[in-house]
Amino acid sequence: MPRAVAVVSRLVCALCVLVLCGFAVFDAQAERITAGRTPREFARRLDPGLGHRYASAIGVAHNAGDDLGTATEAAAYGAGAIEIDVRSDGSELFASHDAPLPGLEDVVFRGPSLQQAWDVAALRGTVLLHLKEHSPAYLRRVRSFVLAQPRQHLIIQTDDAASLLWLQKRMPWTERLLLVLGPSQLTELRTDAQLRAAIDGVSVRNRLASLPLLAWLDQQGLTTFVWTVNDESRMNVLLAHGVDGLITDRLDIVRLLGS
Repeated sequence: MPRAVAVVSRLVCALCVLVLCGFAVFDAQAERITAGRTPREFARRLDPGLGHRYASAIGVAHNAGDDLGTATEAAAYGAGAIEIDVRSDGSELFASHDAPLPGLEDVVFRGPSLQQAWDVAALRGTVLLHLKEHSPAYLRRVRSFVLAQPRQHLIIQTDDAASLLWLQKRMPWTERLLLVLGPSQLTELRTDAQLRAAIDGVSVRNRLASLPLLAWLDQQGLTTFVWTVNDESRMNVLLAHGVDGLITDRLDIVRLLGS
């Protein structure tokens, strides 16, 4: 009996740690999205010659839809779009980013339902869904959900080429972005003409968004979003080279950009 009690005690302690970690992740997200410099410090770092680009590029609140408080604040600040990470537990779609411990997204680190996140994100002009899974059943569930909502400008990003081909056939009205996580997606993009035909653009990791790559994407006529951009000088460089959207943790940046 004492051994059983000790085992249960350890399990309870472990569960408490996981729960606390979950709260820490969501609290960190809320703090991260609101972080920024004072208005005067921010203004000093803007490029007066980029006024037209500030007005035309879209500012996306990074992962904001994974927490309703953060999403509401981003919407109030005028984010052009709110990003929602979409997961499934087999019966329900919900919002959740990657958990520090794999496999716990739908337990400890689970966010709001997709419907709850969508209802807040739809307050802005654009919703961005980041598809975290790729199975046919998951994709059908996402499609059914979207069809049940009032029509909205919808951007969908995924790193899975097969999912993008599926979306092209079954959700052609959406704006489809290849999520570029690393060199493998860039190689696939350059060599696969069918993939290029299936997408409207790319959502590329900040460190991969070199100037030659941006020039090539422009030549291909592909819309370009870059993530995660939290630095004003980098923001200015990217906008000067024609990117169409910035995915950022900073509300001062999303407020600056057009919607």
